[in-house]
Amino acid sequence: MELLTVTRTDPACDWERELVWRMSQARPEDTVRGVFFNGTLGAVRRLGDAEAVQCCLLAADEEGFVDFFQYPVRSLLRMLYFAAGSLGPVLGGVEAVLRDLGRQIITTYLASPVGRATAVLVHGRPRRMLESAPDIYRQMLGFGELSVSFTGPSQGRLMLRGDYLPAACHEGALAHLLHAMGGRGVKVERQWVKGLDGEYAFSWE
Repeated sequence: MELLTVTRTDPACDWERELVWRMSQARPEDTVRGVFFNGTLGAVRRLGDAEAVQCCLLAADEEGFVDFFQYPVRSLLRMLYFAAGSLGPVLGGVEAVLRDLGRQIITTYLASPVGRATAVLVHGRPRRMLESAPDIYRQMLGFGELSVSFTGPSQGRLMLRGDYLPAACHEGALAHLLHAMGGRGVKVERQWVKGLDGEYAFSWE
């Protein structure tokens, strides 16, 4: 299996307090596509059990999700809160679980008709996928802003502004996206996170 390296540079945070704070900042009009929920449920199903999946649905107050329908981001954050708290103690910690949830979200997106079409358009190339990332972000999330700058042929930085999702989710998602597009020796390093903003350095071979 390809090794995806994710390096944390900040000290561990109080994840419960952070997620509650992020939920408090989210507005009713801030939405994400159902693919984020289905990806999270897929990861919980793989990492946990059927009971955990049902508890996640209860946390989100939904019976199910359609990939490209819009749902409140608060519901997703409640689901992440439950999944992280219940699976973290037995699966290497909350950060590890959140990174895995991020990876599964990307897997679910790339398996969808829209994700498959996007992969074809970028010819499965990591750089072209990242060049398309700001547009994909605007299609998938009803808040925030994503930008990408390159510092070399296969390295650069990804910047997020006004984004509610935990940093570890973004680390897992970015690393898996690069790997899925054929990147080898993928590395993602959290540079800084402040409130709803953050920056991540990435590279691949």
